Amino acid sequence: MSKWATPERQAHLVELFIQSNGFCVFQNKPCQGTSERQTITLCEWRLPRIFKCYNHVPDGTPCRYKPDEGKPIIPCHTLTIHSSRFHCSYGDYPCSKKYECHYELYTDRLIKEWVQEDRQVSQAEWEAERKQLHSLGERRTPLRGMFSNISRDIFYPRQPEYYLEGLGISGLTFTPFAKVRIANSFMRLFVELGNALKPMSKNKRRKAIRYGKPLPKEISSQVSELCNKAVREYRKE
Repeated sequence: MSKWATPERQAHLVELFIQSNGFCVFQNKPCQGTSERQTITLCEWRLPRIFKCYNHVPDGTPCRYKPDEGKPIIPCHTLTIHSSRFHCSYGDYPCSKKYECHYELYTDRLIKEWVQEDRQVSQAEWEAERKQLHSLGERRTPLRGMFSNISRDIFYPRQPEYYLEGLGISGLTFTPFAKVRIANSFMRLFVELGNALKPMSKNKRRKAIRYGKPLPKEISSQVSELCNKAVREYRKE
């Protein structure tokens, strides 16, 4: 099934067919109207802009329009085109040709619009995903406006040195560890926690490791101290 064919859009197409019986989707009747043919004279000097010339003279004779100041009078050069416009008998509907609003042709244009809309949404999602993959997602500027040298000296030292990504149990030593990412870097460290989680019950310890449940305040401070120590030692190296 095509990507555009969502249940809501399919239901909309069925509803249009039931209402129109395959005829005009606006009046539910066969198309009726007249085509009006027009002859339009355009000024060649204004192309590609469309400028209708209502007071033209034979080609080669001076143009009747007064030129701008400082510009010479140029000979007239016109272009004659023929256009036709369809006028619907039921009212002012977006029909430029006969049968254009019949169900089959109308739904073809509607499906093309849906396909174009889906393409734009996919492009926007891809741009957002690419931006998310290639950015660290860390705030490096204040929430509002730029800051001075003094505020910069206050802002950057307050930024965290690492980000805690999760807890786990080592498969070799069967001891808990913390996975941290160093700020402004893709480097990750695995910090051994030793007996830091031992005061917790087995159930709370399992929930903290598996589901990321918050640690008690005292144990959280111990984990933070161990992580800070490991990050500082890594930066010294």
